[in-house]
Parts: sequence; structure tokens; C-alpha cells
Amino acid sequence: MNDEEKNGNSSPEPLSGTSETATAQEKNNAEKSKPNAVKAYLKALPKRYFITAFSGMAQGLFVTLIAGTILAMIAGWCGDNYFGRTLTGISNIAKTLMGAGIGVGIAHALGKNKLLIFSAAVAGTVGAFAENFFPSASSAFTALKLGAPGNPIGAYVATMLVVEIVSAYAGKTKLDIILVPLGALFLSFAGIFAAYPFIWLIGRLGDFIAFATDATPFVMGIVISVVMGIVLTMPTSSAAIWISVANPVLLGYAAGTVSEANYNAMLLAGGAATVGCACHMIGFAVASFRENKWSGLIAQGLGTSMLQIPNIMKKPVIMLPMIISSAISGPLSTCVFKVKCGASGGGMGTSGLVGIFDSFRYTSGALGSIGIILLMIVLPAILNFALSELFRKKGAIKFGDMKLPD
Repeated sequence: MNDEEKNGNSSPEPLSGTSETATAQEKNNAEKSKPNAVKAYLKALPKRYFITAFSGMAQGLFVTLIAGTILAMIAGWCGDNYFGRTLTGISNIAKTLMGAGIGVGIAHALGKNKLLIFSAAVAGTVGAFAENFFPSASSAFTALKLGAPGNPIGAYVATMLVVEIVSAYAGKTKLDIILVPLGALFLSFAGIFAAYPFIWLIGRLGDFIAFATDATPFVMGIVISVVMGIVLTMPTSSAAIWISVANPVLLGYAAGTVSEANYNAMLLAGGAATVGCACHMIGFAVASFRENKWSGLIAQGLGTSMLQIPNIMKKPVIMLPMIISSAISGPLSTCVFKVKCGASGGGMGTSGLVGIFDSFRYTSGALGSIGIILLMIVLPAILNFALSELFRKKGAIKFGDMKLPD
């Protein structure tokens, strides 16, 4: 007998039945957890695709195309000299890198590893110019010229396809330095075909908006202003959406495939879109002034009304004054003042003053210039202050409902 047996401390051998039971229970638990994991994944998809990814897309868009547009305006003020021409060149490079910025922005927002984030720059660029790969690949290279940004929706679709597939193995192999970028490049080929239907569909939507605005400017003034104002305030990229909608029509006119009537109608629609966005930005800035003071006025009036999303989720009625003011101002823009705006400014409102400057670029006449100031600053401030005060008196809005976090 050994010492353990003498002391009575011998350990009993495990029962085979107990071990088998534990194994069976583990298998049952694993099988039960699979459907729950799938449900949790599917439940998270809308937030992942339409909030998180769109947030990254908006950031990538702003640091490339939007910043480039602002710089181009500054370059124009500097005149035809070395400094002005250099700024113009830098702005054109920034615009052309829009797809890369969107790709990096989305991959970073989704928390991917560094190799995949950098590889997404290529996927985003390919997706942005996906339409140019049809009918032949050679046309894509002619489209890659400085200042041509491509299509934001194409960049979004191609990036999401590449990021979702490559992330399945990224960080799990010893050959990531080769497999991740090469996988992203090969999958960018598939991204062309995945992005093209969305680009085509958005293009047809743009054609419809141009046609409908030309036929019924009053009705479309209301619809576009209200919808774009809401889109700007929600966690989506209103700038990317309007660029995708308006650019095919505006570029089509330059190429001779779109009529002048539809071109002018799309510019009118852009004016209504800018006015609707301004109604939300200036509206929230003024309506919440008693809660947020000057810092809130600047952050929302020149930044974004998206800051109010947590408050809107708690109490949606606080957005109603902005929607009403958009419905009033939109048709005034299309029917009375004939305010026009291009693709870059249509979804920006007063953010960085991009929408205002872009409107001055396309709008002609003293009446149009008055309309820009009136409909993007003065009227939104007056209407939203009056409406929000009325809602406060009725008890629908209370002090603190629009308070921004410190």
C-alpha cells in the first residue's frame, strides 16, 4: 500500500457515467446557444450597417470630399496665383480620395484590425468608381482624374462586402500581412458587381427627383426639405446620400446625357435639401438655446443637429418644430426664391457653412441671394423659436428635453 492509501486519502476514480453526462450537457448547451448567437447577430445588423458604418462613412466623407470642397472655395477666393492654384490641387486630391476615406472610416468604425482598415481604402475607392467599370474596365481609369470623387454609396457597399468577408480570417493567420490586403483586393472585384446595382438604383432615384421637381416644384419642395432634414439629424450621412442622388444628374448634364431642364430641377431640389437641413440645424440651435447656451448654438448651428439624437430617442416630439419649419421653407425655396445648390452642399445645411457657400455658387440674382440668408438662417430661427415656445407652453416640450450632454 502507498502512503495515500494508508492515510485513507486515495481519490476515487471518476465515474464514466458522470463524465458522459457532463459532455452531453455541454453539447446541449452549445446547440442551444447557437440560435441565440444567430439572433443576437441579426438583431445587431441594422445598428451595425446603418448607424455604426454610416457614422464612419460620414467621417471619411467629411475629411475628403467635404473638406476638399471647402478648401476649393477658399482657393477660389485667393485668385489665380501660385497659392490659390496649389490649394485647388490639394482640394482636388482630397475629393478624389473620397472612396478611400469612406473605406477607412467604415472599417475603423467597425473596429477592424489595422491591416484591414488600410486595405479598406482600396475597396472604398474601387466601389466609388464601380459604375465606370461598365461596360469596360478601361473607362474606370479615365474616370480617375483629380477632383472626381465617384459615388459614396458604391464605396459603402464595396467596403462592407470586403470588410465583412476578410474580417472572418483577419488576425487569425500568420500570413495576415499578405492574405488580408490580397483578399481585400480580390474581393474588391466582387465589390464592383455588388455596388453597381445600388449605384444604378440611386441614379434612377435622382432622375425621378429631377423630373418630379421640374413638374411639381411645390410638392417636391416640401418632400425633399422634410426628408433631408430628418436624414441629416438621424445617424446617417445626409451628405453622402445627396451626393449619390444628385451627382449622376449634374454630371450627366456636363456629359450631354441629361437635359437642361432636369439639371436646373436637380439644382432646385438641392436648394430645398439644403434648406431642410438648415431648418434642423439652426432650429435645434435656437430652440435649445435656454438649455445649451452659446456652445450649443455653435455646435448645432455650424456642426450638426445629430447631437440631439439621444434626446429625440427619449422624446421624438422635440423634432416636430423642425419638421414643420422644413415643410414651410422648402416650397418657398423651390417656388419663390429659386435657391439652387450642388451635390456637395445639398446634404450639409449650415454645417461648416458648406451648404450656404455652395448655394451662393449656383443661385443667381439678388432674390436668390436674399432667399439663401432668409431660408437658411433667419426663417428657421424665427419659425423654430416660435414653434418650440408654443410646444413648451402646451407642455409638449419641457426644460431639459433638448439638453446636450456636457
